[in-house]
Amino acid sequence: MGFYKDYLMENAKKVVLILLLLVLLSCNVQNKNKQNHGAQKHTEIVIDTFDIETFNKNKVNDEYNFVLDNGTKFRQTSSESSYSEYITPPKPELFIEFRGYYKNGSLKRYSIRYPNNFQKIRKEYDETGKLIEAINYDIPFKFTFEQLLALLKKEKDAIDIFDTNTVITRGVIEEGTIWEVEWKKTFGRRETLKVDGITGEVLERSFYPMKDN
Repeated sequence: MGFYKDYLMENAKKVVLILLLLVLLSCNVQNKNKQNHGAQKHTEIVIDTFDIETFNKNKVNDEYNFVLDNGTKFRQTSSESSYSEYITPPKPELFIEFRGYYKNGSLKRYSIRYPNNFQKIRKEYDETGKLIEAINYDIPFKFTFEQLLALLKKEKDAIDIFDTNTVITRGVIEEGTIWEVEWKKTFGRRETLKVDGITGEVLERSFYPMKDN
C-alpha cells in the first residue's frame, strides 16, 4: 500500500506540473495576441471623403471657393483623375493644409505646408484609407521654424513674412541642413539670409538685383 500511495503522489505531482506548464503556455499565447492586437491599433486608418455632390453643385470651371465664418478659405478643384482642396486659415496662422482625393472621393494625400511650398508633414493613403507613407520634414531641423521667425525679428530690416516677396525655403543639401530667407528691402533688390538648420547660426547674408514690375 505504501508503494502504491507513493506512486499516486508522484504521478499527481507530474499532473500538476503539466497543468502549470499548460497554463503558462496559454498565458504566453494570450500575451502575444494582445501585443499583436496592440500593434494593429497603431495602423492609421483615415475616414475623410471629398463632398463631390456639393462641389458639383457649386463649381465654376471645375473650381469651388468659399470662406467659413472664422475667415478660413477653401479652394477646391477637380481634374480627370482627382480632386484637390487647399485650406488657408486667417492670419496670424502661417501654414496651409492640402488634401488630394481619389476620383471616388477618398483621401489620397494630406500635407501641411508654408505658402512658399516647403512642407512640414506629408501623408499618403491608399483607396481604403490605409496610411502608406508619412514623412515629417521638421525632424532634421533642430533649429525650428518658430526659432527662425524669432531670429528674423532681430534683424535690422523689418521683414514682413506675409509679403508675397518674402520667400522662406529649406532643404538638406551637401552643405548641411539649411534655412534660406529672401525678402524685398528696396525697389529692385532682394536680401537673402542663410541659416544653419541645426545650430541657428547665420551662415551668409547677401543680396541680388531683382526687376520689379
